[in-house]
Amino acid sequence: MARVSFDQPAVLGALGAGGFLLAWEALSRSGLVSPIMLPAPSVVLQSGVALVQSGELVDHVLASLWRAALGFLAGASLGIALGVALARSPRLHGLLNPLVQTFRAIPSLAFVPLAIFWFGIGETSKIFLIAWGVFFPVWVNTFIGVRDVSPILARAGASLGATGWRMLAFVVLPGALPFIIAGLKISLSIAMVLLVAAELAGAVYGVGYLIQLSQQVFRVDQMFVGLATLGLMGFAADLAFDRAVRWLFPWICARAGDARRDAALRRERRRVGAWTQESFTP
Repeated sequence: MARVSFDQPAVLGALGAGGFLLAWEALSRSGLVSPIMLPAPSVVLQSGVALVQSGELVDHVLASLWRAALGFLAGASLGIALGVALARSPRLHGLLNPLVQTFRAIPSLAFVPLAIFWFGIGETSKIFLIAWGVFFPVWVNTFIGVRDVSPILARAGASLGATGWRMLAFVVLPGALPFIIAGLKISLSIAMVLLVAAELAGAVYGVGYLIQLSQQVFRVDQMFVGLATLGLMGFAADLAFDRAVRWLFPWICARAGDARRDAALRRERRRVGAWTQESFTP
C-alpha cells in the first residue's frame, strides 16, 4: 500500500483548505455570527449548484472569461511589443519612457469613470480597463529581460552570424523569456481584479455583476458563490498558464528544476557537515 506523505504540496493544500472550510462551517453554525451574514459553506454550495443547474452561473462565467481573455491578450501583446522596442532602441526609450512611467504611476481603477465616459458601459470599456492594467507589468518585465540579456548569448549568436531580426528572434527573446513569463503571470491576477471592477461599474452579465446583483437583493450566499467562482477562475488560469509554459518552453522549467535541486543539495550538504562536526567534536 502506498503511503501518503504529508510533506507533499497537494496533501498540505488539501488539509489547509479542508481545515478552513470546517472552521467556517462551525463558526456559521455556532450562533456567534448571523448565518445570513456569514452563510455556511454547505449553504453556499447549495446556492452554487442551483445557479449552475439554472445555467445562470455558466453564462456569467463565460462572459467574464471572454472579457478577461480579450483584455489580457491585448494588454500582453502591447506590453511585449513596447518592452522589446524600448529595450532595443535607446532613442525610443528616451522619447517614450517618461510618458509610460507617468501613466504607470496612475492606478488602473482610476480610469474606470473615464473608460465608461469614453466607451460607455459596453464591452469595450471593460476590455480597455483589463488591457490597461495588464500592459504595465508585462512591459516592465519584457523591457528588463531584453535589456539585461546575457552578453555571452549575444556574442554566441553574433559569432554564428545572427543579426537584426534573427538575433532578436533566436537569441534575445529566448534569453528574456523568464522575465516575460513572470510579467504575464503577475498580470493574470491583475486581470481578474480589473475584471471585477469593470463589471461592477456596469454590466448585464459577468461574475462581478452577479456579486453586485446579489448584494442588491441581499443574497449573501450568492455573493459568496461569486467570490468562490472568481477564486476558482484565478486558480484555474494560473494552473493552465503553468501547464502551457511547461509544454511550450520545457527548457525553462528544466532549468528552474535544476536550480531547486542544486539548492536542496547545498542545504543537505550543510546539514550533513554540521552533523558531522557535532558528532566528531570532542
